[in-house]
Amino acid sequence: MRHLTRTLRWLLDAEDAVARATGDTVRILANSDTAALGKLVSKQPITSAYVQSILDTGRRAGPIGGFARGIFLGIFDPAQPGQLLAACWAGANIVPITNDPEHGAYFGQALVALDEHFGSIFGPQPAVTGVWESLQHGPQSAREIRNDQPFMTITEHSSVLDNPNIRTATEADYDLVLPASVSMFTEELGYSPLADGSNGYRLRVRQLIAKGHTMIETEQQSVRFKADFGIVTSEAIQIQGVWIRPDARGQGRAAPAMASVVNRALKLVPVVSLYVNDYNTAAIRTYERVGFATVDHFATVLF
Repeated sequence: MRHLTRTLRWLLDAEDAVARATGDTVRILANSDTAALGKLVSKQPITSAYVQSILDTGRRAGPIGGFARGIFLGIFDPAQPGQLLAACWAGANIVPITNDPEHGAYFGQALVALDEHFGSIFGPQPAVTGVWESLQHGPQSAREIRNDQPFMTITEHSSVLDNPNIRTATEADYDLVLPASVSMFTEELGYSPLADGSNGYRLRVRQLIAKGHTMIETEQQSVRFKADFGIVTSEAIQIQGVWIRPDARGQGRAAPAMASVVNRALKLVPVVSLYVNDYNTAAIRTYERVGFATVDHFATVLF
């Protein structure tokens, strides 16, 4: 009972803080908003795949306990009650579901009022820019801002001759996959995901393998290439964690390997996506060669 009371008190205080900070423009979504949230996400099923994957677990729109397990924020159409114009997932990461920078700015104001800490903001470029415009006045400083990340998709099997040695990793490959995954993460974000001593990252690697969502090529008891089906919904797979062992780079291996990954993914869903930093021109050229085309732009703020 004490826990329930504490949770209810947090929610009431949070709802009041959000309403005050945004002039009642933003509110914390409730379970009764689940259908409206699902409808909004379904309008952009590819770019909103991360949030769709949360809903696919059976998660409803309302909070579960306090902030620790994440909340959804929403902006409704004042002329059409119940119609959700924009939403935002706020948990360890902030993920706006809108392309409107003004909506993003309102979400940023709400997040400042909640006074929580986050690992990143990512999503459609205009919305992320709007969120950060407000959130930069909160307690956290950005470690890095990646302003332009081409969001690319492919819907047909690649014309590039694929690499027949690419295969789905199994549990027996875990000890090979983990070092490759850690190397990829460290190269991408600048620190080891194992640095905090927790088992969260190890569990994530195991879960991807268990689901059949990690593709690898091995050589001499080492992973030479790796890519993950990082997000999987009925509409799309988003490829993440692409990595080639340093000594195998610059040898033309990337495109055939990615073609194998794409062709496997397209057996499961109609669209395969990924997003990449704009300065990674070599990767962009590889993805374009495989058949990806830029259809949108994301941005990421790292804390």
